[in-house]
Amino acid sequence: MKQIHNSTLFRVCTVFLVVVFVVANCPRVYGQNIDTEKIIEMMLNGRKTQTQISSLTHTYGTFNIPKAYQIQRNLAKELSKELGAVTGYKVAYASEAARKQFGIPEPASGPLFSLQRVPNGTTLPKNTFGEMTLETEVAFTIGKRIDHEIEDVAHIKDYVKWVHTAFDAGNYLFAPDAKPTVQDQIASGVGAHMFVLGPAVDPSQADVDALRLKLIRNGQILADSPATDVMGSPWISLLWCTNHVVKLGGALEPGTVIVTGTAAPAYKAKGDEIKGDYVGDCGPLGKITMTIE
Repeated sequence: MKQIHNSTLFRVCTVFLVVVFVVANCPRVYGQNIDTEKIIEMMLNGRKTQTQISSLTHTYGTFNIPKAYQIQRNLAKELSKELGAVTGYKVAYASEAARKQFGIPEPASGPLFSLQRVPNGTTLPKNTFGEMTLETEVAFTIGKRIDHEIEDVAHIKDYVKWVHTAFDAGNYLFAPDAKPTVQDQIASGVGAHMFVLGPAVDPSQADVDALRLKLIRNGQILADSPATDVMGSPWISLLWCTNHVVKLGGALEPGTVIVTGTAAPAYKAKGDEIKGDYVGDCGPLGKITMTIE
C-alpha cells in the first residue's frame, strides 16, 4: 500500500510540475503574463506615427475581454494627456450580424475624448488618418448624471437632452499581417479617433427608430441602413452603453455623448481614397458634412 501511495504521489507531483511549466512558458495560451505597459507603448507609438501595428494578441498572447477593457482604461489615461478628458463613448459591433461573426454576446465600447470632436462642416487633411473608417450614426447627449444602471429604454429617455446625426471617423490601427480579435479592438478603444455631431434635436421631436442612416461621398451613397438595425433601436444601444459604463465603475455626466453604432459596413480608405466631400444624412434628424483634402 505504501509503495502504491508513493507511486501515485509521484505521478501527481509530476503532472503538477508539467502544468506549472506549461503555464509559465505559454503566455500566448493563457495570457497571464501580458505586459500591459508594452502593449500601451506599442499602441501609442502606432497612433503617433500613423503606423499600423500587428494585433496585440498576435504579438503578446491572448487575453480575455475584461483584460481588454483594463488595457483600454490604462490607454485612455495616457491619451487624455494629449486629447483631453473622456467626454463620450462609441459603440462597436452594434449589429447582430457583427456579433455573430465575432462570436460575442454583446457590443463593445470605447472612450471619446474632448479634442476628438470636430465641428460639423470641418475640413481635415488626409494625413489626419492612416486608414480611415467612416460611419453615419445616431448620437445622444446626456442631460442628467447617470451613476446607476437604468432599467429600460423608457427610463433612459428621461436622462437624454439631445439627439444628433453623427460621424464616427475612426483610424484603423492594425496591420493586415494578423487579423485582430475583439479583444484587440477593445483594448485599442475600438478605433475611436474623431467624431462629428449634427444639430441638437429634442428627442421628443425625433422618431429615432424611423430614421435611415446614410453615408454619402462625393454625391455617391456608400451606405444606407435603417436605424433599427442597431440593436433593434439606437435607444437600446444607448441603454446598453450606459449600463456597461456603470458596471465598469463609471458614470455619465451631463454633456456626455454616446455614439450608438451602425449596422452598415464602415467605409474604409487609405491614401487619396480618403479625400472627398462626405455627408451623413439621417433625414429629419439633419445632415452633417466633412471634407478631407
